[in-house]
Order: sequence, then C-alpha cells, then structure tokens
Amino acid sequence: MKMIVPWPALLVIGFCGLPTAVTIARAEKIPALLPIPEELSASQHSNLAQRQQALSAELARFQTAAAAFNAKSADNQSDSEYNAVQAQRDRYITAAKAYNEDLAATLQAARTIKGMNALAQTLGWSAGQQTRLARALDKLGFDGDLEATSDKISRTWNDVLARGASGDLEWEASQGEGVGFSGAGTQTVNQDCAIFALANATGQPYGVVAARATKLIHEGDWRPPAERDDPQKVIEKHGLNGGEVVMLAEAFGQAEVVPSRDFARVIREGRPVLVNVVPANGHVDSGHEVVLTRTFQHGGETWFAMMDSNQGPDRRLYLSSRELNTMLQENGVAYRAEPGSTPTLLR
Repeated sequence: MKMIVPWPALLVIGFCGLPTAVTIARAEKIPALLPIPEELSASQHSNLAQRQQALSAELARFQTAAAAFNAKSADNQSDSEYNAVQAQRDRYITAAKAYNEDLAATLQAARTIKGMNALAQTLGWSAGQQTRLARALDKLGFDGDLEATSDKISRTWNDVLARGASGDLEWEASQGEGVGFSGAGTQTVNQDCAIFALANATGQPYGVVAARATKLIHEGDWRPPAERDDPQKVIEKHGLNGGEVVMLAEAFGQAEVVPSRDFARVIREGRPVLVNVVPANGHVDSGHEVVLTRTFQHGGETWFAMMDSNQGPDRRLYLSSRELNTMLQENGVAYRAEPGSTPTLLR
C-alpha cells in the first residue's frame, strides 16, 4: 500500500516488493507560508496576499486528493493516481518555496529602500534629491526576457564581442544620438563593474566614485555590520546592489529609473543609461553593470553603443535592442548632471 504525505510531520510508509518488507522514507517537508509583514506597502501586501490565498487553495486541493487516495485499499490504488497526487504535492512545494523566497526578497528590498531614504535625509540631501531617490528606488525591478536561457545569453554575448566595431556600425553609431567620451579604465578581477559604470556615466574619476560608494555603504544600515565595517571588500568581492547604484548616481547628479522601452529616448536626450546585464558567462544569478551611451538605427532596428569596463576605456560594443533584451536583468538608471553644472569628463 502506498501513502501520500499531506502534512510536513508525517512519513511515507509503503510496501516494497516482498509483503513483509516495509520501507519508511522521510518526505520533503511542505513549507509553511511566511506571514506578510505589515511594513510592506499596500500594493506589495495585496499582491502577496493574493498569491498566499491561491496557494492555500492549492494546498487544500492537494490534501483532499491525498486523503481520498490514502483512504483506498491497496488493491484500489493505482500507480498513475499515486504519481499524479505526488506531482500535485511537488508542484505545491515548488510554488510555496518561490512565494517564501519572493516575500523575503521583497522585505529585504523594502528595508534597503527605507535605509537609503533615511541616510539621504541624514546626509542633508535636498528635498528634490530625496524625492527623486525615493521615486527611483521604488521603480527598480526586473526587465528583459524572462525566457532567455544561460546558453542563449552566452551566444548573444559571443555575437556582440565577435562583432567588434565594424566600419559600418561605428559610422552609424557616430551619426546616432547620445554622449561619447573615454571610459574610466579597465576592470580586472574585482567585482567593481558598477563603480566603473558609474564613473563612465558621470564622468567622475574611478577613485572619486569608489570613495563615495564606501562612505554610503559604511554609513547605511541596509547591509550586515561586517559588510558595513569593510565596504571596500564589498565593492571588490560582491559589487553594488541596484539601490546603491541609484543612490550613487543621485549623489553625483540626477538619477531616474527607466524601463528598457525608454532607453533610446533618454539616451537621445543626452543621458547615458546604466544597465545590469547577465555577464558573458551566462550565469543568470550574477550581474554585470555596463553603460549605454548612444543609440542609432541599423538594419531597420534600434541599436546601442555600450561601454563595458571589461573591454577597456576606449572600445565600444554595439548591440541591437533585441540582443540587449536577451541579456538585460533590470530597469536602467538614466543619469544626468545637475542643471547648470558641467561634469568632468575623463580623457
């Protein structure tokens, strides 16, 4: 006789082969759904509550099916029915884990945003800066192709890197719109691509951006104490998170988080866009910060010129909007200098 485990604490008990042989195997626990903290926004709370309600209904359906199966005698139990109910259990466990992970990530993001807004106030940022920062942080989110696989991303990067700067592309890019200047240097083995990207976008020297980044990480409360005590290690070993990129961009000028559909528009306005992409190795759990500096038309499609710190200060990569969408991970951060100020461009 086979038995479906409808609750976390029970064991699977079933006969295996000989009538006298009993196999007892511990089933994977059905995770409890985490409660929704009150500190989340109304929209976040509503979205999570809807998911929680749907999951609770799904769990109830599984438990009903499991109880019906377990109530049958061994002669009336079929392998196909057993496998179907177990698959239902597995689907629920996968969905419940995803919900708990998303809730934890949402809560961490909310606490990070709260800490950044509080630090901006402590540092005496103007009301305009604080408003822009809060608005930008609230807009951070996923962008790009949800269906893009690691292999597809790697192939896309290979195409972009192999393409280089052909004569036609370089000429078409020069006829496009946006900004153009030399970069801050070449990234080595450290995870400091975001510092290079910010230096490239703002026109500030690498050391100036790095110093400001270490100050923000040290004075903020969104990272663990060990990381706040050694911000340089954070930059070199882990890199910056999206909120830190936004806050640093605002520290040097004005930052706005924009979706990919608006990249070409804001670049035409003279604002470079910092974007987080999957790195060339295709590791979708990692990120690499680059800067889009120009936009142009090629073959009837919108293309971009991209500054990548792995390629050095002078080389540009050229990629189509379709290729960018494949490797893109998040909304972009459009940067502009404060009106009336002149950024110090690197030469």
